[in-house]
Amino acid sequence: MTAAEKVAPPRAPVSDGDRHRLLRDAAEAVFLRDGYAAATMDEVARRAGMSKRTLYQVFPSKAALFVAVLEDYAAPMHIDVAIEAEPDVGKALTALLLAVARQLLTPRANGIFRLILAEMPRSPDLAGAFHRAKLGRGASSLERRIEAEMTKGRLRGTDPKVAADMLFSMVVTSLAIEVMLGLRDTPDDAEITGRVREAVEIFLRGAAAGGPSGG
Repeated sequence: MTAAEKVAPPRAPVSDGDRHRLLRDAAEAVFLRDGYAAATMDEVARRAGMSKRTLYQVFPSKAALFVAVLEDYAAPMHIDVAIEAEPDVGKALTALLLAVARQLLTPRANGIFRLILAEMPRSPDLAGAFHRAKLGRGASSLERRIEAEMTKGRLRGTDPKVAADMLFSMVVTSLAIEVMLGLRDTPDDAEITGRVREAVEIFLRGAAAGGPSGG
């Protein structure tokens, strides 16, 4: 038997988890390149090296596929419980905000945000999908920690969500908007760390019980 006549070894079976990952990664690339509305399931299947039938067996619709992309993007947001349990509130808030900022201030995140903003007028359901995947998972780690400090009387305020949103905005929102608009490059880790530390210091100076604006 010649080399050409030899039977190729059978391909290793692809697990359900690997199939899910391959399709999701292919979809993210297609969505970011073509936009949500223009992306096709045929192109996702082709890029993943699978049949469209297999794609629909795993993801029944393009919307479901997009939600999977968002959920994968949101997954690294889970915070180490040791960080949440840090007894020093300043260190805890700094570590929590750093973990969030390092994920959201990246080229990948910028691409996802731009995709959602560009497609939202044509596909308003994307906003809901994004909220469910990233923002609709209950109280954030920042919010939970701030609420705990308020309950103990260490921080002033009655709405931990508002306080967490303010602290988050001090670091992430302004930088993310500038990057999305192309006004600046993605900040490096040193800049992110410096902004986080300064924001937490300003936040605690104003919110700490007995602080300058306290009674």
